[in-house]
Amino acid sequence: MKVFLVGGAIRDNLLGIPFSEKDWVVVNSSHKEMIEKGFKQVGKNFPVYLHPKTKEEYALARKETKTGKGHKSFSFDTKSKISLQDDLKRRDITINAIAKDESGNIFDPYGGIKDLKDRKIRIVSEAFSEDPLRLFRVARFKSKLADFNFSITRDTLEVLKSMSSGDEISFLSGERIWDETQKALSYKNSSKYFTTLKKVNALKYFEGLEKVYSRNLKLLKRIDNKKNMIQEKWAIINLASNEADVIEEKIRVPNKVSNFRKTLNGIFQLNKEKKKISAKNILTNLNKMNYFRDESNLLNSLKLLQNLELISSEEIKKWNSLLNNLKKIKIKTTNLSSKEIKEKIYQERLEMIKGYKNDL
Repeated sequence: MKVFLVGGAIRDNLLGIPFSEKDWVVVNSSHKEMIEKGFKQVGKNFPVYLHPKTKEEYALARKETKTGKGHKSFSFDTKSKISLQDDLKRRDITINAIAKDESGNIFDPYGGIKDLKDRKIRIVSEAFSEDPLRLFRVARFKSKLADFNFSITRDTLEVLKSMSSGDEISFLSGERIWDETQKALSYKNSSKYFTTLKKVNALKYFEGLEKVYSRNLKLLKRIDNKKNMIQEKWAIINLASNEADVIEEKIRVPNKVSNFRKTLNGIFQLNKEKKKISAKNILTNLNKMNYFRDESNLLNSLKLLQNLELISSEEIKKWNSLLNNLKKIKIKTTNLSSKEIKEKIYQERLEMIKGYKNDL
């Protein structure tokens, strides 16, 4: 048994990027030996195991054969004759196909270190196009490595365009696309993820996004230097999209992220139309945004719109004043039914909004 550290840990270490996850490849071993040494298999048919102490992932060196559509349809050959070079050849891009043994010796059969120095994102082999998820992974790495000025090679771009024009991506699970997307949204330079997808004609897989892309990309770039703003960036790139609900269901966007997107879009539209719509409509929209149960999404949305310069500081003050006073409304509930209480609160809120209507 020989063990090698592979992939992202080596790439990030050479670039000086902090990393926490480590992936390992095991050569000249077998399922039987891994189990005997106390490793626990991850999944029934996948040759990946958790270390008994560190819980890090160790994968048997393998070759893969495409057996159907999508990213799951592969058979694995993990016989002990599979070499480290064989295993690295199945990886996505050269800078992820570098390995290091337990003595610190580097193995780089596909020029990953040179591509790191030259700041190039390049596919390892033709096998890349067999896994449609890798299109989104490359777009994500363009975002992750943007501060280092990495560029995607011309040949790699052509492969991505070819993949986008095929039907393989339609067989991907929505969860996997969201997983790559939310990682890109957590980085700085998240706009690079979407510009890359646009460049290779893959933005079409996000329903409705192409219709609002140009304006929203400019807005997204205004907070591109921020990390860990997944829900805010998702809401911005989909702002005013009429099809966001469709894509969120398709790729299984978490409710928390979806709800913030709906709130941001709701208050954005409400602020634009506040002079035209009735006090009743304003109250209906505030209820849809769940303001009276949880004010955080709405207040954070207003702050974000101000940061994006889509709402003025004066408008913010007026909204905050109205919202604060709406929350303070109290009524006497003695001898009132629950229905009467609800109606009385509704009318009090309505009157409050009418008082603010011309000032908003």
